[in-house]
Amino acid sequence: MTENIEVNLSQLLNSLSYALDIAENRYYGHSRRTAYIAYNIGEEMGLKHQDLMDIYYAALIHDIGMAGHLSNYSVMDIHYKENLLKEHCSFGYKILKNLPLKPEISEYILYHHEEWDGSGPFGLKGDETPLASQIIHLADYFELFFVRKTNFGTDTYEIDVFNKWLKRHKNTMFNENICHGILNLMKKEKFWLDLQSKNINSVLNLIEPKEDIVLDIHGLHSISEAFSLLIDAKSKFTYEHSKGVSNYTSSFAQYLGYDEIMVEKLTIAANLHDIGKFIVPLEILEKPKKLNSMEFLTMKSHVYYTKLILKQIEGLEDIAEWAGNHHEKLNGKGYPERLDENSLTKEDQIIAFADIYQALIEDRPYRKGMAPKKAIDIMKNMANKGYICNRMLGDFKQLVL
Repeated sequence: MTENIEVNLSQLLNSLSYALDIAENRYYGHSRRTAYIAYNIGEEMGLKHQDLMDIYYAALIHDIGMAGHLSNYSVMDIHYKENLLKEHCSFGYKILKNLPLKPEISEYILYHHEEWDGSGPFGLKGDETPLASQIIHLADYFELFFVRKTNFGTDTYEIDVFNKWLKRHKNTMFNENICHGILNLMKKEKFWLDLQSKNINSVLNLIEPKEDIVLDIHGLHSISEAFSLLIDAKSKFTYEHSKGVSNYTSSFAQYLGYDEIMVEKLTIAANLHDIGKFIVPLEILEKPKKLNSMEFLTMKSHVYYTKLILKQIEGLEDIAEWAGNHHEKLNGKGYPERLDENSLTKEDQIIAFADIYQALIEDRPYRKGMAPKKAIDIMKNMANKGYICNRMLGDFKQLVL
C-alpha cells in the first residue's frame, strides 16, 4: 500500500504553530514573531540560508512542549520555574521525533532554554548549546518580555529598558555575538514595522520557502499520532480519547469495506479530530457539573478550530472535513455549521460514530463510563431522532457488541 501526499512543510508547521498559539494560557502570535526575530538575528549574523530556515522552523514550533498537561500552566509559570522549563523542552523533543524534520531541529528545541553561563535546565555552557538554540532563546525572551510591551517605535522607553537588560545579561544568559545581532536589528524601523500584528503574517509569507515534502500515508499517520498525544495529554478525562476514536474509526472503516488507503486517511482524521480542543480551558474540560451557555459555546468551538487548523495544509482538505464534522448531525441539529444529511458524507459519519461511542464508554468528570450495551442504546435513541444513521448504527453495533 503506497500513496504519496505532497505537503508544504511551512504550511504543516504553521498550522501546528497556530494551534499552539491559540491554546489557553498562551500569547497569540508569540511563536510566529519569535520565528521572525530568530530568523533575522541569524541573518544579521551572516548565517547560511539553510541554517536560517532550520532556525525559523524550530522557532515556529519551539513551544510544542507547552501542550499536553503543561498547557495548564501560564507562559510565565513555565519561564520562571526550572522544572517546568526542563519538562516542556523534553516533551517537545519527544513529540518532534514523530515529525518529518531534521534531527537537529528537535535538538534545537530541546536546548532552547540553556543559559550561556551553564545555569539552564540541562547545564550546557557556552557553545555546548547549539547556536540555533541560543538564537531562539534570546528571540523567545525578547518577544515575551519586550516586544508585546512596546508601541513599536524605535526610540521608546521600552527599547531603552531592553538595552539595559541585555547589557546586564550579556555573557550570562546570552552569547555576546547574538546580543549584538539583536541590537543591530532594533535600530531598523523595518524590524519594528514587520513585527506589528497587521504585518507579521504577510512578512512571514515572504520569508517562507515553498518547500514541499513528500510523505507516504504512513508518514502522515505518524504525524497525526504525534498531534493526538498533545491533544489527549491535556486532561485525565481526554487521556487516550483520540486513540480510542482512531481505533474504532479504523475498525469500522475496514468493516464497511474501505480500501487500505481510505482506512488510513480516516484514521488520520480521527487522530486529529479534537486538535481544536487546545483552545478549551481545563476547567471546562473537567467541570463536574453542567456547562453554562458560555462554557458550552467555548466547548463547541473546538470543532471550528479543528477544521480551521487543518485547512491551512494543502492536500489535507478531505481529512480536515471529516475531522471537523464529527459533531454535525443528519437532522441539522449539530454544530458548528448546522450541516445536514444533504452535506454530510459517510466518512463524516464514521468518525462521528466512533467519537460518540468512545465518549459514552469513557469516564467523564460528571459520570462514569457506560457499558457498551447502554452506549449503543443511547445511540439507537439518537438514530430514531434523526441525529445519526440507523442503518450505519446496525453495522457499528455488530462491530462493538
